[in-house]
Amino acid sequence: ECRQMRQLMVVVVGVMLGLAQPQAQQVKPQGPEGSQLGFYLGKWTEEGQSRQTPSAAFGKLTGEETWAWFSGGSSVVCRETTQDKAGETDSIYILSYDAGKKVYTMYGTDNYGVIYALTGTYEKDVWRWTGDTRKDGVSTPTRYTFRAAGSGSHTMDVETSTRGAWSRSTSLTYKRASR
Repeated sequence: ECRQMRQLMVVVVGVMLGLAQPQAQQVKPQGPEGSQLGFYLGKWTEEGQSRQTPSAAFGKLTGEETWAWFSGGSSVVCRETTQDKAGETDSIYILSYDAGKKVYTMYGTDNYGVIYALTGTYEKDVWRWTGDTRKDGVSTPTRYTFRAAGSGSHTMDVETSTRGAWSRSTSLTYKRASR
């Protein structure tokens, strides 16, 4: 099952890389739920801290990401590059609204082979995503919380669970990038 999911993600990411250009697009989002994904649109710089394990010290994390509507306006696509003490990470994410299930979905992968599969909710400028990150067959429960902040910026906290205990692994502040 994990192998099939990984193969599906490789195909999806390949199609997205071939079709999606992460630049500002004038696409009308589908429905009021889909328009909430506009929260992420644009080019952002990231600065904060991360750690690899719950007992490790936090280190500096910086990066850039670009979000754009995917054709048809039902999804947004993100390309992200981050740098921390472990090195550079390149990622791609696809966020959508599943009208049938009435839930937001996030799927993604990075150059280290991590697979992201989460569902999300949006309420009062706060996005909450819960699900799993998987690498080499190991699944880790993960939570992301994005909050609107002043001056058009937003913050993100990532928590992971190890044997039922949640701990913060990443905290970032996003600011609009200069054009």
